[in-house]
Amino acid sequence: MISTHENGPNGPAISGSTRVVGVCGQGIGYTLSPAMHNAAFRHCGLDYVYVTFEIAESEVRRAVDGIRGLGLAGVNVTKPLKTDVLPYLDEVSEEARKIGSVNTIVNRSGRLAGSSTDGAGLLRALGEKSVAVAGSRMLILGAGGAARAACAMARGQGAASITIAARNADRARDTASVGGAEATTLSPSDLGVAVREADLVINAIPGDLPLEGDWFTGGQFVYDTRYDQAETGLMRCARSRGAETSNGIGMLLFQGAASFEIWTGREAPVEVMRSALEEQLRRRTAREEKACCDT
Repeated sequence: MISTHENGPNGPAISGSTRVVGVCGQGIGYTLSPAMHNAAFRHCGLDYVYVTFEIAESEVRRAVDGIRGLGLAGVNVTKPLKTDVLPYLDEVSEEARKIGSVNTIVNRSGRLAGSSTDGAGLLRALGEKSVAVAGSRMLILGAGGAARAACAMARGQGAASITIAARNADRARDTASVGGAEATTLSPSDLGVAVREADLVINAIPGDLPLEGDWFTGGQFVYDTRYDQAETGLMRCARSRGAETSNGIGMLLFQGAASFEIWTGREAPVEVMRSALEEQLRRRTAREEKACCDT
């Protein structure tokens, strides 16, 4: 739908025909997705707006029914709901059903179709860093939806080996089954061995981990899917021993671009979305530094 009105000074103007999309999850006040998507909608002249929805796990079914009942154009789904929404959708892509995780829902005249753009987004982000998945010894930290998508992507791209490390052993084994991977724990003894044996480490755990610097070495690449910080503790630890690192801005960008195209049928303005993300992260970092100095 093409907008026929002007954008407001602080974001997209809202009209009676504005289509609503957003992100569903818990504890998502940190998300940069609204800045990215609303910049894309403005650039393309689309009468859409992107907002956040805090959803309790006990309310997942009602939330999914709300997408349909309120006529939302679609949503992204993030932690910890990517697997919980599956039973309540009308259609699920083959890939999303295989990995048991959905991060994008589109409303097609009342029928809700779910898919996952996480794996493709991660692969494209790694490619932008000239990191090859094929032939790599990959360690994935975490067992949630993003980890499941990463595991399936790694298998499809021909990783030499894949290991899933998670706090819950049963969840680790279940996620590992998606890509024929091995499973291990986050105990320091197990995690240390797994990190040392990997040349590509993907972190899909939102919190900080107990890490030892001597687990890392030059020649490794560490990709932290977290994007709430320009440099996470994991990245600093790995980089101090010569490993190359990246935060998750690239994955957020590319999975978001794929979601944008599913909702709108338009090619995503990737560079516009990237600029919005980078600017928003700069502002956040500046505010945090100022707050630190003020205290």
